[in-house]
Amino acid sequence: MKHFKVTSVLLAAVMCVTMVMVPVAADETETPSETQTTEVADEKDTEESEESEENKPEVTEDSPLEADDQNEALDAVLAKGKCGKKVKWSLDKKGTLKITGKGAMYNFVCKESAPYEYYSTAPWIKYASKIKKVVVSKKVTTLGAFSFYKCSNLSSVSLPKKMKAINDGAFAFCSKLTKITLPKKLTVINEGVFYDTGLTSVVIPKGVKSICFYAFAGCDKLKSVSIPGTVKSIGVSSFGGCSSLTTITIPASVKEIGDTAFSYCTNLKTVKIPISGLNTLGYSVFENCTALSTFEMPLSVTYVGEYIFNNCTSLSKVVISERQSEVGVFFANTFSGCKCSFDTTKYLIIGDYIHVGPVTYRITNPAINGTGTVDVYAINDSAESVVIPPVVEAEGVKYKVTTISGSISQFNVDLKLKSLVIGSNVTSIGANAFSNCQYLESVTGGSGLKTIGTKAFANCPNLKVFNISSKTLKKIGAFAFSKDTALTTLQLKNTTKLTKASVKNALKESSVKTVKVKKSKVKKYKKFFKTKNCGKKVKVQK
Repeated sequence: MKHFKVTSVLLAAVMCVTMVMVPVAADETETPSETQTTEVADEKDTEESEESEENKPEVTEDSPLEADDQNEALDAVLAKGKCGKKVKWSLDKKGTLKITGKGAMYNFVCKESAPYEYYSTAPWIKYASKIKKVVVSKKVTTLGAFSFYKCSNLSSVSLPKKMKAINDGAFAFCSKLTKITLPKKLTVINEGVFYDTGLTSVVIPKGVKSICFYAFAGCDKLKSVSIPGTVKSIGVSSFGGCSSLTTITIPASVKEIGDTAFSYCTNLKTVKIPISGLNTLGYSVFENCTALSTFEMPLSVTYVGEYIFNNCTSLSKVVISERQSEVGVFFANTFSGCKCSFDTTKYLIIGDYIHVGPVTYRITNPAINGTGTVDVYAINDSAESVVIPPVVEAEGVKYKVTTISGSISQFNVDLKLKSLVIGSNVTSIGANAFSNCQYLESVTGGSGLKTIGTKAFANCPNLKVFNISSKTLKKIGAFAFSKDTALTTLQLKNTTKLTKASVKNALKESSVKTVKVKKSKVKKYKKFFKTKNCGKKVKVQK
């Protein structure tokens, strides 16, 4: 923690000049004057008496309070005042600070009283060490910047569920604050909000999009963090010096991790990041994470800063792709102070094969920018029934099956395939893909199909059923069903995108007599499937 105790001086300096990330109206950002902070012993005016009803004991005819009891109840309120345009505060002698009213609190300034000594201008600052509990009423929408800065004995905080913002440094240096439930309406974890607190765990609400710099830095008791799938960026030093943190899971939504984000997390052993999603790793992100032993670099990462793994003395293996190795994503000093080896064999790249059941898939996109893609490369010659799924998975990566290549029958001339169901992500079937499939009887599915290649199903003498559900089919290649003697009807009932040119010679040398299409397309498609275009007379009907 020595590193982050030194850094805290820099943070405080930054806080003094960095103002709030969540905008509020101009009159709400003013720091209240000294006259806005009042002590009960000095308060006598009628207006303040009316406004502090919630701090007085209720007096009724059934339960009258004696004069001494009333004075004792009043004495229980140590101080009170205004902390927002429509927000007030009161502190009792037990150490409970109540924030009441509605709307946003003022933002308070972090000031320097002596070299490297800082304090907040919050109106309760002189009572900071007495504050043990904070209770915020449900209509307060924003906690002001540096509200509870250095409230060293604060251990309990109750925030309204609909609070929209907690501004910069609000709980910084609250060393006894070990837990807090964050409001569900938050969209940002602002700068230095929980810097050097005693938090042991934190659940960041769904809806938060960014974790700003130094948000949890120096929280050396923090053991677990839950980051939701809405977060897109993790800021500079946001978890720096969290020396009790052992595991961190980064969701696929995160595109950028800022400089030194997890530096000096000396017990961090496991970093889980999806293979695709993350694009940028900043300078010294994992510097001095001395317990980290392995790291799998996401395929989607295209930029890394210098010294990312500087002095990660336990790091022995880093998994990277051949592409990342070849294009020089890393600097010479990325792994300074490490003695690690590199594994470039785990990640699949373009041209690699995936074997799932009777089907061999070939990678066409290695998931650099999200879900990868594959084509159907081969089918086991003994498989009689095959369903091409929309997605296949390998090594933790999901790949869309977008194409059926033209190589299937070329390399499997003895295919026993009888039934083929085409997945919804397949957009094209290559030329000659299933030509000469002697046993093929049925082809169905293909709701996303756009193109059927030349001679794709030629010379399939037992093909009887061809029922494609696609609404997007735009082209059927020439001689696609040539010599398919058992095929008399094409079922294309959803197809609306065909043109005369896109079906030219499609049914030549075939036995197709009827093409069934959508009722609204019957008249138009009759012109396409004419004798001149198909080499034979073909009926078009609904």
